[in-house]
Amino acid sequence: MGWIVGRKEQEIVKKVLEHLDIMSTELSELRKLIEKYLNHEVDEIEVLAERVRYYEHQADIARREAETMMYKGAFLPNFRGDLLGIIEAADKVGNKAEYVADILELEHPVIPDTLNSQLLKLFDVCAETYEALKVCIQELFEDLEKIEEQVLIVEQKEHEADGIERSLIKMIYRMDISNGHKFQLKELVRSIADIADRAEDCSDRVEIVSLKRRV
Repeated sequence: MGWIVGRKEQEIVKKVLEHLDIMSTELSELRKLIEKYLNHEVDEIEVLAERVRYYEHQADIARREAETMMYKGAFLPNFRGDLLGIIEAADKVGNKAEYVADILELEHPVIPDTLNSQLLKLFDVCAETYEALKVCIQELFEDLEKIEEQVLIVEQKEHEADGIERSLIKMIYRMDISNGHKFQLKELVRSIADIADRAEDCSDRVEIVSLKRRV
């Protein structure tokens, strides 16, 4: 694993990567939920929302295990703190995914069909932003020189998500629906877009840590 040579440290890295992989699965389940919801296939909504919550819980378990292992003394203290911060920042992506699932399951927002394709596009770009973040974190353990390039990919994807978010909100506020309905739809759009925002926030942390290690 690149510069990671200690057995204890390698076990932690495996656990960190497991945490990231579980959140990828969580996002995949959320994608299924959104698609079913937009297609008015309501019978599966509760089951899919529960699967999103299940994987969020599994991600939390993996995160806590990695943190516990680090608190026992793996890595030098300065890098230990940096890595803990990265794990916590990455975990916020999963938290937001669970929040989006809760909106759909508990609030049952009425989504006009004209928004469907853009909503799915927004989610897909946000998921791509997270996947780019995953590579960023992997390179932190493999090849520090590749991180800057990967951070740029995260930023580009997040910027693309921002554009789709603005377009959707503009569409919503041109619709002949109540202000309360507009606000509810805007909250859904912004919550999905927050997945990309949180991924970018985490990639900023990774970049700073990589710079510190290269000094």
